[in-house]
Amino acid sequence: MMRAIFGGTFDPIHNGHLETAAALVDELNISSLSLMPSAVPPHRPQPVASAKQRLEMVEIACQQNTAFSAEDWELKQERRSYTANTLSEFKTRYPTDILLFVMGMDSLMSFHCWHQWRELTKHAHLVVMPRAGVPFNPQDQELEDFISTHLTRDKNNLAQQDSGLLYIAQTPMIDVSATELRERLQQREPHLPLPTSVYNYIREHQLYL
Repeated sequence: MMRAIFGGTFDPIHNGHLETAAALVDELNISSLSLMPSAVPPHRPQPVASAKQRLEMVEIACQQNTAFSAEDWELKQERRSYTANTLSEFKTRYPTDILLFVMGMDSLMSFHCWHQWRELTKHAHLVVMPRAGVPFNPQDQELEDFISTHLTRDKNNLAQQDSGLLYIAQTPMIDVSATELRERLQQREPHLPLPTSVYNYIREHQLYL
């Protein structure tokens, strides 16, 4: 079974996350994709919404696709959300599954700054989704060497071994910024790139005002 883990702040989760995740499920024939809010993201400003609220928004959004599920593992940890620790735990939890850790191109370009970044491919394949305005142009030699060592251009190779590869997906580049989205929510703009159910939750709980 191919099991994907898509981590992020999800503050809030929006159509950019959901549409690219749905395209990835179709492209790689993924059985299960877990959307996992990070509790204390080490490399970015802290979330505006609470952990509980972000998880509830993800749970609501997951109702639109049967392959999606909300994962609260990192939110339960009383420590920083290091992906190396998370993937080690998931490999123990699902020893017979092929794990895919899903990230955006912006994350790959700063991947060498992550905690124990070289360890991640011991537990999972890395799947990178393109992002608008973020070219594939690694500036760090160690990162460039890492990508060259692990890169596969054939998605079928992901099913041939349980970890160790890096694949750049063909998912659409949907230009949605959570920062800009929060600003637009504050201005009460209509027609935002959010599921209606998530938008209703935000208004009910008066988030981002």
